Amino acid sequence: MDHREVARNGLEEYLTGLKATVDGLTPVELYWQPSPASNHIAWLVWHMARVEDNWYNRYIGQDEPVWIAGEFCTRFRMTAERGGYGDTAEDVADFPKLSIEDLFEYFDAVRSKSLVVLDGVTAADLELTRPGRDNPPKIAWVLPHVLVEQGQHLGQVSYLRGMLRGLGN
Repeated sequence: MDHREVARNGLEEYLTGLKATVDGLTPVELYWQPSPASNHIAWLVWHMARVEDNWYNRYIGQDEPVWIAGEFCTRFRMTAERGGYGDTAEDVADFPKLSIEDLFEYFDAVRSKSLVVLDGVTAADLELTRPGRDNPPKIAWVLPHVLVEQGQHLGQVSYLRGMLRGLGN
């Protein structure tokens, strides 16, 4: 097993888990916030897709993210630059009312391109950095970082679902 298969397994596990966690939630539940300064599930799903898109497709792949190339930013009525990092409580509250199907359409498009990018990452590439960031990290750092960040966000989604529905519901 090489780094690509390990990363692919992690990517598949968290997206499958995310889809299972939001399955059956109503639009009201997807946008419920335990406090005005908290994220809601819809925002977290979108942000998770943006994280993967930016790290895999923009940074590693050195290509336009699916967010822009697929015109999801236009469809979702947000700026091309927005990714969730630095969003304020007001930004989260003003997040457009999108269906979970639309959010996963974007996520699935991101994933499709991410896997193509991942397939092209050789063992030698793991030591490379990419231009466009201050203190750019090595690809060897990015691959596990994405899995860790996504795991944290999946935990947040699961916790919110538990607050809404209780244990095991």
